[in-house]
Amino acid sequence: MKPFLRLSAAAAALCAASPAAWSLTAEEAWEAWVGMAAEYGEQVTAANTSMSGGVLTASDVAVSMEMEEMTISGTLGDVTMTENGDGTVAIAIPPEFQLMMSVAPEYGEKVELNINFAMDDLDMSATDADDGVAFTYAAPSMTFGISDMKVDGEAVPLTFTGTIGNSAGTYTKAGEGIASQFTAETLQIDFEGRDPEGGGSGKGSITMADIASSSTGQGQMFFMDPEQLPAMLKAGASMQGSTTVGATTFAVEGVDGSDNFAVSGKMDGGSGSVTLNAEQVLYAVNYTGFDVTMSGSDIPLPEVSLGMGETSFNVIFPLAQSTEPKPYVLAVGLNDVTIADGIWNMFDPGTVLPRDPATLTFNLAGTGNWLIDILDEEALANPQGMPGELHSLNISDVKLNVAGAELTADGTFTFDNSDLMTFGGMPAPDGTLRARLSGANGLLDNLVTMGFVPADQANGVKMMSGMFFRPGDGPDVLTTEIGVSPDGTVSANGIPIPLQ
Repeated sequence: MKPFLRLSAAAAALCAASPAAWSLTAEEAWEAWVGMAAEYGEQVTAANTSMSGGVLTASDVAVSMEMEEMTISGTLGDVTMTENGDGTVAIAIPPEFQLMMSVAPEYGEKVELNINFAMDDLDMSATDADDGVAFTYAAPSMTFGISDMKVDGEAVPLTFTGTIGNSAGTYTKAGEGIASQFTAETLQIDFEGRDPEGGGSGKGSITMADIASSSTGQGQMFFMDPEQLPAMLKAGASMQGSTTVGATTFAVEGVDGSDNFAVSGKMDGGSGSVTLNAEQVLYAVNYTGFDVTMSGSDIPLPEVSLGMGETSFNVIFPLAQSTEPKPYVLAVGLNDVTIADGIWNMFDPGTVLPRDPATLTFNLAGTGNWLIDILDEEALANPQGMPGELHSLNISDVKLNVAGAELTADGTFTFDNSDLMTFGGMPAPDGTLRARLSGANGLLDNLVTMGFVPADQANGVKMMSGMFFRPGDGPDVLTTEIGVSPDGTVSANGIPIPLQ
């Protein structure tokens, strides 16, 4: 969905930059508009431009973009840029226009389609912005839709429409970078289609509220061939972006003969952010209040539902070759996960197991460094020796809570990269992992009651746990400290564990 938001915004603003005086002229606004479009990989041309009475008219404006395996082209019509007398320039484009898209992969089917845009009461202007030009726009309603879709020359019966309500945004070109902001109160997407070679059909809808996004960086990074990314990063390119959305709903259903399916759900809200440069990549997403319900002829229940109170994923990953340790992070959180009683009843009809919401979280953080340039394809494919070094690992926020049992853990380790012999090619670790396990015996007893685990095997597991765990601070609570020493010793609660 985000590419459609960006495409509609770019088509509305097409934007960009050349140095302008304090009082922006229509000619400067036009040059900046064409220049910023070029930053996004677009070519904007006019059959003719003329200036009269402070109004620049660009006739038969055409837009084109070429990427690997994909081309986009279209005609906007006549565009006018009017000097307002206060240093700003008003921009008017036709309220409706169409772009043609063609995707021709080396392997796969060729897809051709038209994208129709319509913008009611679009208010757009350009103004001087420090060392560049800013383009600002607002529209009560912006719509986009797909028509005349063909796959390998065969028409595909498909309707796809999107409506963005009360949107506003700004694109600013200053120096070699572009900054953008976008907000919208609502987004509604509806689609429906059928299989041209069979009787299958489907339809769906998506709604979003309170959308906001911002980004800085080079425009071409948003649309470029991924194979060009390493070279651009090494040349100094970078980008930052973030997005938030409010209440979201979705529903999809389909039928093919006697087979059918339906999926629907909602989300209270979510956010995401990314930072990418030659040094590192940072990526984070978070969603709250996610619920989904599924039904269909292949599902042996009237419906299946799943809920998650909060979902999070965070990554910090170093990219640059370095002799100094750099930070890394991998953090995952699945909180308050629930499944419908119908699923529980399939394997636990007697309600033996507690059905409390489940949770899985962990946070792995530390330092390491690359000894090779991983942005160099040849160096990555043919590393000479170890490609990198791991220096430290901190384990925290480990929590697994399911069916009445709970495991928590934390630990800290350092690694000796000069010793690759003691642990068979791995840098020698030094540290301790601490864990607490509660409710495990109760869970084993419940599994025996349900017939999933034989009683003798459950008793064997309980006896074996004594090698690694010791009684904790309450009934059915076990704790342990697993230590690893640089000399190769692994111990549990101070007692060495034979590894062979």
